[in-house]
Order: sequence, then structure tokens, then C-alpha cells
Amino acid sequence: MTLRVLGGKFRGRPLQSPKGTQTRPTTSMLRKAVFDILQPWIEDAHFLDLFAGSGAMALEALSRGAKHACIVENHRDALRCIKANLTSLQLENQATVYPFDVFEAFKKLEKNREVFQIIYADPPYHKKSIYTDLLSYFDSSSLLAPGGTLFLESLHPSPFEPIELQHLVLIDQRRFSTSLLHQYRYAR
Repeated sequence: MTLRVLGGKFRGRPLQSPKGTQTRPTTSMLRKAVFDILQPWIEDAHFLDLFAGSGAMALEALSRGAKHACIVENHRDALRCIKANLTSLQLENQATVYPFDVFEAFKKLEKNREVFQIIYADPPYHKKSIYTDLLSYFDSSSLLAPGGTLFLESLHPSPFEPIELQHLVLIDQRRFSTSLLHQYRYAR
């Protein structure tokens, strides 16, 4: 499968993607839907891409006008692809790569007082407990800006039961083939 930037100033540019089954690229249909939703808010946004794989979501955000992207991935081959993609598009100065587990990266991001208007999380589908861990974390974290958007990609049907949240509000769910996209707004 050839992975390409779908829109913005780098539209059509090819991206490297890790081989094997350790990562699963977000489909172009789902990426397009996310950025259609984000079109009014992407300009100058700070974007956080969790479980980034090739970094395609962050690269798409930067191509469409995001100011900066933080990319979190701990798989070695994926990190190589992310760095090659950033270099190919000359975006090294607009992105920060965190080669850690996401919860370790959260500590570093909080220490640096990072705040994001948009967060995209695409955890491994087989790690069912991570979904509620992520939702609980973002419900009480300062990483997502007030009014910010969290996208959480999961397997369809949803692998997790809804949990009670104080600040995150589920505003939309959409199915894309075998994936389900959950969209939350941070109402704090």
C-alpha cells in the first residue's frame, strides 16, 4: 500500500510506512474524514499524534497548516520512517518526535507544559484497556486545550464500554470499514 499526503501543501507526496504488522496505517478514507472535520481549526494548531506509526496524521496536519506537531511512537522501524518522512518534507523544525511509550511521553509533555488543540490516538487494537486509560488521562490532563478535540480510533465494534467523564464530551462516532472514530471535545 502506498501512503501519501492527502491534502495541503504536500498533497500527493509519498510517505514511508513501516513494514510488518507492528503498526497499522490509518486508512486514507479515515484520514480524509478527520481532516475534513478539522478544516476550520487546523490552521496554526498544535497537533499531538499518539501511536503514530509512519507519522501520517501529524504530517497531514502540518501539510494543512498546523503550526507544530508532536509525534509519539516507540517502535524502531516506525521511528525510522517518521524521521525519513520529516526529512523528505523538510518539516524537522515543525515537529518533535518522542520515542517513548505514550504514558512516558505524557510525563515529558506535561513537564514541558505542552498544550494541544488536537490530539489523535490510534492505539493497537488488541490493547483494549488502553482506551479507557487514555480517556481517563485526558479527562483530567492539561495536555488538551479547553475546547480542544480528541480523536480516538478503535476497532469496530467499540472494544471499550463508555466510562463516566467530567470534561471530555463524546460528540461524534463514525464507522470506517473495521475502524470506529470517536470524537471528543474538552469542555473545561
